[in-house]
Amino acid sequence: MSKVFAQMKKYWKTNLVTFIIAIVLGVGVFCLIFFLRGRTILAAVDGAALGSVTILFLGLLCLVNHFGAFDTFAFGFKQLGSMIFSKNARKAGNYRDYKEIKAEKRSKSSYNFISVIAAGLLMSISIIVLEIIYHANIGA
Repeated sequence: MSKVFAQMKKYWKTNLVTFIIAIVLGVGVFCLIFFLRGRTILAAVDGAALGSVTILFLGLLCLVNHFGAFDTFAFGFKQLGSMIFSKNARKAGNYRDYKEIKAEKRSKSSYNFISVIAAGLLMSISIIVLEIIYHANIGA
């Protein structure tokens, strides 16, 4: 765990930019739903829910990518590109070497999926607050 925090501290600028982009994405989805559905408190709850789910799914995709789930596709596209644009079709090497290189790069990565998931969780808190406001207005 200390390794994760050390890497996050080392790449704090990248993590901050990733966090800001995730928040902007979530707020954008929130505004889209909120303004299209008539600017009611129920539209705000729906917009916050969809915004937070969007951010959380993006964070989960980043997490899955961090563990190497998309390496097969990336290697395939790299091979396809080398077959089309290069005279040496196997310039990229084999999949095992590619996976080892990617694993080494990931061990030195910034763990930016943590900041994206944190942004999604912060947006999820807004759902709870808006839901409390919505139920308070119904009871009044």
